[in-house]
Amino acid sequence: MNKLKIMLIAVIAITHASTTVFAGSFGVGVGGHIASVSASGAETETASTGTENSVQSASAGNKFGFASIFGDYNFGASEQYTLGVEFIPGSADISNKTATRTTVTDAAAETNQQDGTYSANAVIENHVTYYGEWVMGAGVYAKVGFAQVDIDAQEKFSAGTNGSYKTVTLDAWTYGIGQKGSFGTNGFYKVEGYMTDYDTYKSISGTDNTITADLDVVGAALKLGYKF
Repeated sequence: MNKLKIMLIAVIAITHASTTVFAGSFGVGVGGHIASVSASGAETETASTGTENSVQSASAGNKFGFASIFGDYNFGASEQYTLGVEFIPGSADISNKTATRTTVTDAAAETNQQDGTYSANAVIENHVTYYGEWVMGAGVYAKVGFAQVDIDAQEKFSAGTNGSYKTVTLDAWTYGIGQKGSFGTNGFYKVEGYMTDYDTYKSISGTDNTITADLDVVGAALKLGYKF
């Protein structure tokens, strides 16, 4: 919710700039995306008193489609430059399957019995990107953006008491290239490919276990908008 508020403030700021500083056009629109996410990570336990039946490190990936909403401002000679903000509502699983492992401890009568199956996945949500675009010629543009996203590690345990991991906000940089043009009186479109490189995810559970992961996304988008 805080990211959505920040996005609205940014849109208002861009709109204000369009009426007071630049001589260009303001646009809003929606986008349809297809993307592939890849992640690799490891969990480190502070204490291990038994035998792990599966490794603590793993890699994961997923492919999915999603929608976005955006607002931007175009200015300069022939509206060569663009500043904007884009928000992706909803969430998506980082992995297309849930990872599991089974733990067997030495002490059968321990107070907090740890024997059982652990399952885990992670969700990416509340994605906001602040971007700039530069038209190099014939509608072809380069794009760079700064993004923030929430990563929610979700775990389930069949036995014992285990600390959960907190949701972590990651920073990221987005790079892309695309083609933009217009249709009708005020319509415009963008077709772009992009990649997003996220900071390393790190979270410590309530029982002082640590999980770290690297996350990257490659995608393509078709965007339609209306200029004012």
